Amino acid sequence: MASAIAALTRIYTERAVPAGTDVIGVTSNTVPWELLRAAGLRPVLLSPHRANTPFADRYMEDVFAARMRAIFDYLLSGDGAGLCGVVIPRTSEQEHKLYLYLREVAREAARQGGERIPPALLYNLPHTRSHEARVYGLERTRQLKTDIENLAGRAILDEDLAAAIGEGNDARGTLRDLMRCREGVAPRLRGTEALALAGAWYFTDRRAYAAMATRAACEIEMREPLKGPRILVKGVPTDHTRLHEAVEREGAVIVAEDDWWGSRAAGLDIDARTEPLTAIFEKYFLDAPGPRVFPAAVADEWFLNKAGEADGVIFYLPPEDDVIGWDYPRLRAELDGRGIPHLLLRDESREAIGEFVAGLKDLHG
Repeated sequence: MASAIAALTRIYTERAVPAGTDVIGVTSNTVPWELLRAAGLRPVLLSPHRANTPFADRYMEDVFAARMRAIFDYLLSGDGAGLCGVVIPRTSEQEHKLYLYLREVAREAARQGGERIPPALLYNLPHTRSHEARVYGLERTRQLKTDIENLAGRAILDEDLAAAIGEGNDARGTLRDLMRCREGVAPRLRGTEALALAGAWYFTDRRAYAAMATRAACEIEMREPLKGPRILVKGVPTDHTRLHEAVEREGAVIVAEDDWWGSRAAGLDIDARTEPLTAIFEKYFLDAPGPRVFPAAVADEWFLNKAGEADGVIFYLPPEDDVIGWDYPRLRAELDGRGIPHLLLRDESREAIGEFVAGLKDLHG
């Protein structure tokens, strides 16, 4: 039987968007997958590899992150014309601007008779932990349900939502099993591999993912424990493996990432005992990592707990970052107070990484 690890890694690397009029694109983890699935649609994350982005170069400023530019270019070039739509959350300022830019280009294209651009829907979900934000977010979720029903041409029933919740929770459980192979003092899964195995969750059918992830976890359990300092990564979401490869070449093991691509991809299950639409909303409101979670104590809780389990922390803040850098001084002070070594990286500098890992090896023997 072919390796499940290899199959999932290939899915992550290729990031293929399947053909079909029922395929709908999403731009991040805070779009409720279950709501789209309950409408009979096939959600897929848009994260294309594009060496050149002529449409983004024409319309977008240089401050946009490479991934946002690639998505914009993919949708305008005609490559994404087969999508029935794209759902964009207001999880980050760049995603909100992406939505606004797409709407304006679509308006101009319609006026001039240009190529079709898939319709864009905004999921305006706040992540501020307040009563007002919860009321507003639940109402926006109800509106998204109506928008998706109109797009799909069918009603979404409670039983459809319940079935999608079950399917998603099954896959979450297998993904958590995979990520547990990184935990403890003797991890068996390198971060470079883990990022691909978790990332494949966004690019494939969740039933198929659950089956492959279960097999992959069995393969990993047969391995010997890994040696080397255990490192937590915090910063710009790592939708590539360059940083992980650079760190692990120096003899360390990345055991967790405080972002939605790696160890936090699955999160908790959706509560199947609650009214389905409310349960879906609460999952994405309360249990989705992102740059706009407030207050800071809530945003920092997962990171600080994991930092206490690691030998060191790497803050990854490449030049495109315009959010996490504001949190860095606060988090650095927290780590200093707890005696946890840390390193700030703006790129995959081999010299800086090598020195940091060597220092951790000396510290921990």
